[in-house]
Amino acid sequence: MYPVVPGVPAVSRPPAPPPVRRAWRPAGSTVFIVLGVLAYLALRQLPPDNSLARVKAAGVLNVCLPPSLPPFVSSDGNSATGREAAMIDRVAKRVGVPVGWNVQPAWGTSPDPVDWGVRPESCDLLAGGIIVNAETQGLMQVLPYARTGWAQLTTGAAPKHLAVLTNHWGLAADDAFAWADGQSLDFLAYPSAVDALAALRSGERDSVLALRDEVTWLQGQVPGSSIHEIGGLPEQTLALGMWKNNITLKREVLSVIPALPRP
Repeated sequence: MYPVVPGVPAVSRPPAPPPVRRAWRPAGSTVFIVLGVLAYLALRQLPPDNSLARVKAAGVLNVCLPPSLPPFVSSDGNSATGREAAMIDRVAKRVGVPVGWNVQPAWGTSPDPVDWGVRPESCDLLAGGIIVNAETQGLMQVLPYARTGWAQLTTGAAPKHLAVLTNHWGLAADDAFAWADGQSLDFLAYPSAVDALAALRSGERDSVLALRDEVTWLQGQVPGSSIHEIGGLPEQTLALGMWKNNITLKREVLSVIPALPRP
């Protein structure tokens, strides 16, 4: 009760509010520690990556590739040549197994790689001038090894008939076609440098627009030809490919291929 004041009615004191019980909340650092422990325990439940052990048990490193895409890789099914073939040979030597060259005749003939015969059970690695872009990064682990630009090979002073090479997995052809169209050249697309070489030798084409590596290879096959760098087209990143989550095999590949500096 409040104190009684003469002449003033007595008033009851309102009851005191009950004590507030605050829920316990862990400190921020405690939350992160708990989450880290839970993540670690979850990872321990995942099946271990056995990609490297699987290759060793099979006794072969299976590689899917197109029949002929010089200077990157070309194969008859028994052996292979080219820049990427040399890297893969070194990977196989490090792992201690031979290479199984799994040639895919349908490589690049349709938009869907499944139609080419490229499936996880068919190959441990993929080779064939693969270009790093959103599509290839979504389908596989891309292992970049080089950056390259564009160049034009010409066999005369005023070329009129151009072959354009854009049949690389992940390479958008629109930029190259737009460049050729802007030069007012009669141009046709060819699937590989081998096909472009045949067109040059037959006289059907007198110039080639392609990645610098392919143009350099063509110059070695066509005496008297010349190369002109094309600066208006975007640089491309070349890569080997492998299926995702093959961590232990990926380490072996990365130990062999050139370390690509950041742009």
